[in-house]
Amino acid sequence: MMISSKIVKLSVLAGFVIILFVIVFGYVFFEPYLTEEEITITVINKERFGKESGKYFIFTANEVFTNSNNYYHSKSNADRLYPYFRAGADYRVKVVGVYIPFIPRFRNIIAIKSINGVEFREP
Repeated sequence: MMISSKIVKLSVLAGFVIILFVIVFGYVFFEPYLTEEEITITVINKERFGKESGKYFIFTANEVFTNSNNYYHSKSNADRLYPYFRAGADYRVKVVGVYIPFIPRFRNIIAIKSINGVEFREP
């Protein structure tokens, strides 16, 4: 009886780990579809993330966004979008992700839709 009890406990633990694994990685794949939205922001500041290319921070009054290349978001234009961000300008942007203030988890800016009310088309 002792062996079967240990096997049952191990199988329940393994099942829990597998379910947690599927939920976490399922979220990563479906995040662009679950959390995508268009919002209006006013940029206060922008910064490069260290010396890495393709990763930038965009600061607003209420939130910090990242402008970074991400395979799961099908985004590879961070270096081209970064020069268009200017302090004091209003932007209509498409963002993906969930902002959690106490954890370094920022929403990613996928596209710029308009700058100061003028429609933006990426060159």
